[in-house]
Amino acid sequence: MSNPFYFNPFFDDAEPEPILRDVFDYVNGEGIFSALATAGTMPWSGIESIDDTSLDLEYFANHSGGKFCAPLVKSLLKNGKLDEAARTSIAKILISKYLYNWQRLWETNIVKYEPIHNYNMYETRNLVRSEDEKRATEGELKKTGTDTLQHGLTETTTHGHTTDELTSRYGLNTEGDPKPSDDVKTTEGGTTKVADSGSDVTQHDTTDANNVTETRDNDGMESESTHRYGNIGVTTSQKMLADEREVWMWNFFDQVFADLDKELTLAFHDPCRV
Repeated sequence: MSNPFYFNPFFDDAEPEPILRDVFDYVNGEGIFSALATAGTMPWSGIESIDDTSLDLEYFANHSGGKFCAPLVKSLLKNGKLDEAARTSIAKILISKYLYNWQRLWETNIVKYEPIHNYNMYETRNLVRSEDEKRATEGELKKTGTDTLQHGLTETTTHGHTTDELTSRYGLNTEGDPKPSDDVKTTEGGTTKVADSGSDVTQHDTTDANNVTETRDNDGMESESTHRYGNIGVTTSQKMLADEREVWMWNFFDQVFADLDKELTLAFHDPCRV
């Protein structure tokens, strides 16, 4: 007969139902959290203040160790215990079902935010511009014609001086002081004319050509980032602070323990063995 002190939910007279803390040797590092750490990378891995041995102790000794084992656990028992291969199999099942949920919950557990701000938006706008600016200047400047410089200057010099020359005529056989019989006056004069005339001719026959092409490459990207945050006034700061307190009353590992219970234990336990 079964032990009369044990409650058997399946009414099996062969032996009492095993409870969770009896099948896991969690005190010696063979609990479920140790198996999870070996089978995969948990969200809390690498956190110095969190170790798997402590989590096993909390789960088995203080939370669910007195609960009856679920059929999954019972099916893997050998001599009333779970060996390493069995623990690894159970850990892989838990990882496949709950790891993604645990990762997302862990991210919400460590996110940084301002509790009284209900508006926080990051906006990034990228403007891609691809255009070419081309400017062409063409033309011809031609200058033809004749430049003439005419010199028509006439210079005239007139000399009008008069030279008087006294010529004395003497009579024959004159003695003593000569006494001229008459004077002859000679006048010299005239005009000197200097003429300066002519023309200088300068001819210009020139062609200037102008053909220039200017190209500007305006390809590129303009990036603009905007961060808008604050309180838009739809919720009072007091209400947000009250919600903040409620958030931090929730415990991440309490949720993990509840998920483990779904796979490892039955929904009831023997009150005499708790």
